[in-house]
Amino acid sequence: MTRGILTFNFIGMKKIPGCARFVAFACCLMSGCAVSKQAIHQERTVFPMRFLLDKEKDLKETTSGNSFVTTLPGVHPVFGEALTIRVRGLRAESIKQDDPRKAALAFDQWLKFKRVMEDARTVELRNLERGEGGFWVLADLYLDGRLIQ
Repeated sequence: MTRGILTFNFIGMKKIPGCARFVAFACCLMSGCAVSKQAIHQERTVFPMRFLLDKEKDLKETTSGNSFVTTLPGVHPVFGEALTIRVRGLRAESIKQDDPRKAALAFDQWLKFKRVMEDARTVELRNLERGEGGFWVLADLYLDGRLIQ
Protein backbone atom coordinates (compact mmCIF):
# COMPACT_ATOMS: atom_id res chain seq x y z
CA MET A 1 0.00 0.00 0.00
CA THR A 2 1.23 3.43 -0.79
CA ARG A 3 1.45 6.24 1.72
CA GLY A 4 0.22 8.88 -0.71
CA ILE A 5 -3.23 7.37 -1.36
CA LEU A 6 -4.22 6.25 2.13
CA THR A 7 -4.27 8.50 5.16
CA PHE A 8 -2.79 5.67 7.21
CA ASN A 9 -0.83 2.53 6.56
CA PHE A 10 -0.20 -0.68 8.41
CA ILE A 11 3.41 0.20 9.17
CA GLY A 12 2.26 3.42 10.83
CA MET A 13 -0.24 1.46 12.93
CA LYS A 14 2.64 -0.09 14.90
CA LYS A 15 3.36 3.33 16.41
CA ILE A 16 -0.17 3.64 17.86
CA PRO A 17 -0.57 2.14 21.36
CA GLY A 18 -2.64 -1.06 21.70
CA CYS A 19 -5.48 0.63 23.57
CA ALA A 20 -5.92 3.25 20.83
CA ARG A 21 -5.97 0.51 18.19
CA PHE A 22 -8.70 -1.27 20.14
CA VAL A 23 -10.77 1.95 20.38
CA ALA A 24 -10.34 2.59 16.65
CA PHE A 25 -11.38 -0.99 15.88
CA ALA A 26 -14.41 -0.73 18.20
CA CYS A 27 -15.52 2.52 16.51
CA CYS A 28 -15.25 0.92 13.07
CA LEU A 29 -17.17 -2.12 14.28
CA MET A 30 -19.94 -0.06 15.88
CA SER A 31 -20.40 2.14 12.84
CA GLY A 32 -20.79 -0.96 10.68
CA CYS A 33 -23.37 -2.45 13.07
CA ALA A 34 -25.60 0.61 13.26
CA VAL A 35 -29.32 -0.09 13.03
CA SER A 36 -30.95 1.36 9.95
CA LYS A 37 -34.31 3.15 9.92
CA GLN A 38 -35.70 0.32 7.79
CA ALA A 39 -34.79 -2.26 10.45
CA ILE A 40 -36.46 -0.16 13.15
CA HIS A 41 -39.59 0.13 10.98
CA GLN A 42 -39.69 -3.64 10.43
CA GLU A 43 -39.68 -4.24 14.18
CA ARG A 44 -42.74 -2.00 14.54
CA THR A 45 -44.71 -3.74 11.78
CA VAL A 46 -48.04 -5.00 13.06
CA PHE A 47 -49.52 -8.05 11.41
CA PRO A 48 -53.28 -8.56 11.25
CA MET A 49 -54.78 -11.00 13.73
CA ARG A 50 -58.10 -11.28 11.88
CA PHE A 51 -59.00 -11.82 8.25
CA LEU A 52 -62.48 -11.14 6.92
CA LEU A 53 -62.82 -13.26 3.78
CA ASP A 54 -64.86 -12.44 0.69
CA LYS A 55 -66.70 -15.68 -0.09
CA GLU A 56 -66.78 -15.18 -3.86
CA LYS A 57 -63.20 -13.97 -4.23
CA ASP A 58 -61.16 -15.50 -1.39
CA LEU A 59 -62.67 -18.95 -0.76
CA LYS A 60 -61.37 -21.48 -3.28
CA GLU A 61 -62.50 -24.96 -2.21
CA THR A 62 -63.41 -27.13 0.76
CA THR A 63 -60.98 -30.03 0.97
CA SER A 64 -62.31 -31.99 3.96
CA GLY A 65 -64.67 -31.74 6.90
CA ASN A 66 -62.32 -29.36 8.72
CA SER A 67 -60.14 -27.67 6.09
CA PHE A 68 -60.47 -25.39 3.10
CA VAL A 69 -58.33 -23.44 0.66
CA THR A 70 -58.45 -19.66 0.67
CA THR A 71 -56.56 -16.51 -0.22
CA LEU A 72 -55.74 -14.21 2.69
CA PRO A 73 -56.44 -10.58 1.74
CA GLY A 74 -53.52 -8.21 2.27
CA VAL A 75 -50.90 -10.97 2.46
CA HIS A 76 -48.18 -11.38 -0.19
CA PRO A 77 -49.34 -13.96 -2.78
CA VAL A 78 -46.35 -16.21 -2.07
CA PHE A 79 -47.65 -16.77 1.47
CA GLY A 80 -51.35 -15.93 1.31
CA GLU A 81 -52.65 -17.30 -1.99
CA ALA A 82 -54.19 -20.80 -2.16
CA LEU A 83 -53.42 -21.42 1.51
CA THR A 84 -54.86 -24.47 3.25
CA ILE A 85 -56.65 -23.58 6.49
CA ARG A 86 -57.51 -26.19 9.13
CA VAL A 87 -60.20 -25.18 11.58
CA ARG A 88 -59.04 -25.34 15.20
CA GLY A 89 -61.21 -27.61 17.35
CA LEU A 90 -63.11 -29.19 14.45
CA ARG A 91 -62.45 -32.94 14.11
CA ALA A 92 -63.09 -34.75 10.86
CA GLU A 93 -62.29 -38.14 9.37
CA SER A 94 -59.96 -38.36 6.40
CA ILE A 95 -61.66 -38.95 3.07
CA LYS A 96 -58.78 -41.28 2.11
CA GLN A 97 -59.91 -44.16 4.34
CA ASP A 98 -59.69 -47.88 3.64
CA ASP A 99 -62.74 -48.51 5.80
CA PRO A 100 -65.88 -47.71 3.72
CA ARG A 101 -67.87 -46.61 6.80
CA LYS A 102 -65.21 -44.08 7.82
CA ALA A 103 -64.90 -42.89 4.22
CA ALA A 104 -68.68 -42.37 4.07
CA LEU A 105 -68.58 -40.48 7.38
CA ALA A 106 -65.73 -38.32 6.07
CA PHE A 107 -67.71 -37.56 2.91
CA ASP A 108 -70.78 -36.58 4.98
CA GLN A 109 -68.60 -34.32 7.20
CA TRP A 110 -67.06 -32.70 4.13
CA LEU A 111 -70.46 -32.10 2.53
CA LYS A 112 -71.90 -30.58 5.73
CA PHE A 113 -68.85 -28.33 6.22
CA LYS A 114 -69.03 -27.20 2.59
CA ARG A 115 -72.73 -26.30 2.90
CA VAL A 116 -72.18 -24.41 6.16
CA MET A 117 -69.36 -22.40 4.54
CA GLU A 118 -71.53 -21.63 1.49
CA ASP A 119 -74.54 -20.58 3.60
CA ALA A 120 -72.59 -18.22 5.87
CA ARG A 121 -72.90 -14.48 5.21
CA THR A 122 -69.50 -13.65 6.75
CA VAL A 123 -66.37 -15.77 7.04
CA GLU A 124 -63.63 -14.62 9.40
CA LEU A 125 -60.34 -16.19 10.47
CA ARG A 126 -58.67 -15.36 13.79
CA ASN A 127 -55.61 -16.51 15.74
CA LEU A 128 -53.71 -18.00 12.81
CA GLU A 129 -50.81 -20.36 13.56
CA ARG A 130 -48.45 -22.23 11.27
CA GLY A 131 -49.25 -25.92 11.06
CA GLU A 132 -46.67 -28.58 11.78
CA GLY A 133 -45.57 -30.99 9.08
CA GLY A 134 -46.80 -29.07 6.06
CA PHE A 135 -47.64 -25.72 4.56
CA TRP A 136 -51.03 -25.16 6.17
CA VAL A 137 -52.43 -22.85 8.82
CA LEU A 138 -54.45 -23.62 11.93
CA ALA A 139 -57.08 -20.95 12.67
CA ASP A 140 -60.27 -20.14 14.54
CA LEU A 141 -63.17 -19.94 12.08
CA TYR A 142 -66.03 -17.54 12.70
CA LEU A 143 -69.12 -17.87 10.50
CA ASP A 144 -71.64 -15.05 10.88
CA GLY A 145 -69.77 -13.97 14.04
CA ARG A 146 -70.00 -17.39 15.73
CA LEU A 147 -66.98 -19.57 16.53
CA ILE A 148 -67.11 -22.95 14.78
CA GLN A 149 -65.70 -25.84 16.82
